[in-house]
Amino acid sequence: MMLKDKVTLVTGGTSGIGRATAIAYAQQQAKVAVVGRRMDEGEETVRLIKEADGEAIFVQADVTKEADIQAMVDKAVGVFGRLDIAFNNAGAVGENPSLIEQPEAEYDRMMNVNVKGVWLSMKHEIAQMLK
Repeated sequence: MMLKDKVTLVTGGTSGIGRATAIAYAQQQAKVAVVGRRMDEGEETVRLIKEADGEAIFVQADVTKEADIQAMVDKAVGVFGRLDIAFNNAGAVGENPSLIEQPEAEYDRMMNVNVKGVWLSMKHEIAQMLK
């Protein structure tokens, strides 16, 4: 298996593409840190992985908060010893499909998750990977 014993971290791992990726990593025998804001959904992803004989933990974090990102990386490394792969998948979409009716606060929320969240995640993930 190509990912055997690699340590992976998946933000937005509570549903959709993130959940599917976390499960796929585990099927390749990677150790998976599932990250998200929603505890019940994150624990469900971990349950699905463990049910299939995979190894995973859930880390509750908000990718727009740097302290959460640092804690997310620290938890993955604390449990699994290192970090090899990061899939920064957490994302947000606007609730109003009309650009001209979209409030500035909604735009800011999407940019904080979709852009700042990836930047913050990479900042801390890469620093750990370089060690």
